[in-house]
Amino acid sequence: MTRLLKIAIYLSDLSGGGAERLQINLAQFFLDRGMSVEFVLDRAEGPLLAAVPPGATVVSLKSARALYALPRLACYLRGQQPNILLSNLGHNNIIALWAQKLARSSAKIVVCQHSVLSRESASGRFKYRFLPLLYHLFLPWADGIVAVSQATAIDMAQLAKLPIGKITVIYNGVVTSDFDAKAHMPLAHPWFGGAATDVPVFVSVGRLADPKDFPSLLRAFAKVVATQPARLVILGEGPHRHLLKALIAELGIGDKVDLVGYQQNPLPFMRLAELVILSSHYEGFAIVLAEALACGTKVVSTDCPHGPAEILDHGTYGVLVPVSDPAALAEGVLTALNTSADKAKLEMRGHEFSMEICGNRYLDLFERM
Repeated sequence: MTRLLKIAIYLSDLSGGGAERLQINLAQFFLDRGMSVEFVLDRAEGPLLAAVPPGATVVSLKSARALYALPRLACYLRGQQPNILLSNLGHNNIIALWAQKLARSSAKIVVCQHSVLSRESASGRFKYRFLPLLYHLFLPWADGIVAVSQATAIDMAQLAKLPIGKITVIYNGVVTSDFDAKAHMPLAHPWFGGAATDVPVFVSVGRLADPKDFPSLLRAFAKVVATQPARLVILGEGPHRHLLKALIAELGIGDKVDLVGYQQNPLPFMRLAELVILSSHYEGFAIVLAEALACGTKVVSTDCPHGPAEILDHGTYGVLVPVSDPAALAEGVLTALNTSADKAKLEMRGHEFSMEICGNRYLDLFERM
């Protein structure tokens, strides 16, 4: 790109989700190329605030909801005049487009869809019910529309009645220049290292909430440990912690499962795990799988809409099992556990989802605008 840009990245906050983690990595990528980067947040909160790279600034719109942020975002666009506003997630995308019109701003608006629109709108939550209609009405205003997987793009195009040709698919970049260094950081957990390595440890990563379907994972794990020793570490935080702890007690696996909470750097856990398991009902991309592959770790995943099959090339690089089927998931785990894997082949596949490739695709999109 021949000219340097001022890029504003718009999010609700910097919670520890995949979309937020991607934007942190993208910010560093843009900064390394001499561009100006500013995080514009409805609320300046979340564990990833501490991960904002040096050189990027943070602007808080001090708004409890995206709709309340509309006039303040318009003022920001009018006053700060970024070249690009890179917006992320559902209603924030709509607010970004409205704010541009309200401000009569020349900023180019790029909206990013990280999750499965059809699943969001069918979730039963009122605020998502009309999101497909809002997308249909207002996403044509966008200068660029990004989806994080091909299937997510198709889902959005069909539900919001948008031309598929207007959507650019850019896979998330998970392998950064410091990826290996982060993956090899020391891990102070009693189940990794020493004699504990005689017992295989499985790792799962995600928010403790409905889409990740950790209850199915726990039920599957209970079936696995009925046949052989194993341990399970779940990284993440969320509203289902108490429900999951109760289920763990009910299944009698309390000494074999550790809910370690949110970890800003989950890579050492993934690198040292025997398996990384994803049990989700749905995913927009599934960053965890790409990270696990790049660590050279075997993976087992539900064949959920819409990212895992693309990342694993329909089973070439990992085991895919039906959604919400603990018995099938347990069988898949046992199959993977007893199958040797080519570590170099897994790492090579994981490195196809590099930040370099992802970031350059965003720059190519900006250049075309």
